[in-house]
Amino acid sequence: MSARNKAVSAYEAHVQEGVLLNANESPANFDEQILTEIKAALDTTLFHRYPDDSYRSLKEAYAQVVGVEPDMVLCGNGSDQMLGLLIGCAMAEGKTLATLVPDFGMYDYYVSMYGGTIKKYPIAAGKPLDMDAFVAFAKDADMVLFSNPNNPTGNLVSGADIEKLLQTIRHVPVVIDEAYMEFADESVVGLLDQYPNLFVTRTLSKAYGAAGIRLGFLLSRAENIQKLGALNVPYNVSRTTQTIGEILLRHAATFAKRVEQICRQRERFAELAPSLRRFTLYPSRANFVLVEGEGLDDLLAAFKARNIVVREYAGKPYCRITIGSVAENDQVLEIIRKVDESDADV
Repeated sequence: MSARNKAVSAYEAHVQEGVLLNANESPANFDEQILTEIKAALDTTLFHRYPDDSYRSLKEAYAQVVGVEPDMVLCGNGSDQMLGLLIGCAMAEGKTLATLVPDFGMYDYYVSMYGGTIKKYPIAAGKPLDMDAFVAFAKDADMVLFSNPNNPTGNLVSGADIEKLLQTIRHVPVVIDEAYMEFADESVVGLLDQYPNLFVTRTLSKAYGAAGIRLGFLLSRAENIQKLGALNVPYNVSRTTQTIGEILLRHAATFAKRVEQICRQRERFAELAPSLRRFTLYPSRANFVLVEGEGLDDLLAAFKARNIVVREYAGKPYCRITIGSVAENDQVLEIIRKVDESDADV
């Protein structure tokens, strides 16, 4: 099939107006100290020169934060680009990727773009993944990929279960998308040395609140990164992004505190959950929560009346709500309570 005729699964971009709780972004911009450092660094940035395509200093900075060697890191224009690179290397006509459903929509986009087939193992919010069943489901696939914590359910697969997967499926790439792992603290990065077919993608968009600079990373054994680096797009990370990324990574401790704050706010949703009558508010290990119920249309209408934008899923009885600022969470929790108590407008 030619590229012109190929059916590609589109990915829907997010609304950018209102109280934005739809894209799992940070509720706040960088603090003044970090912004001051960025502005000073940009004053001396050589915008007329191409970036250093080795990205050595950026790799070293990220490697130090996550506890790997720099040659185990590949830098990307968001973790999406790193996922696209991996999928592009593994997928073609007749090739199959095994994943979960629901999960991140970009997997469908990339698999369809390269002509592969995607098969999906169904999961449910609030319920653990049956890893034995998933291993049996995925054993004949050409690649295994899923987000952990899962987007949109917030479910977490334990490191022990992922190691069980790796002990069985050794012949094809196993990719764990850890975009939200800072909010769960059960990364499998420590398993990279043991399993040569393991790949982990990470991002600065979520925990570091840097969605606007588009910076992600791929982690694997050094020999894998060397091969993939030769296939990667040259100059895929701009000088501006590299400069800002290195500054942010020097402030990793600051962002760790922000993660703690978001997790504390997430607990407010968990505390509300048992009292709800019309809705199920599922436990989450990410920076968002999933809300499901027959009254979803009423809830969405109430959010729209307050100009609050959440992530809706066509034909599904649930929505995903990003953990926002304290004030934003106050509004969201109030609306959920009121809609749950009554059919009346809020």
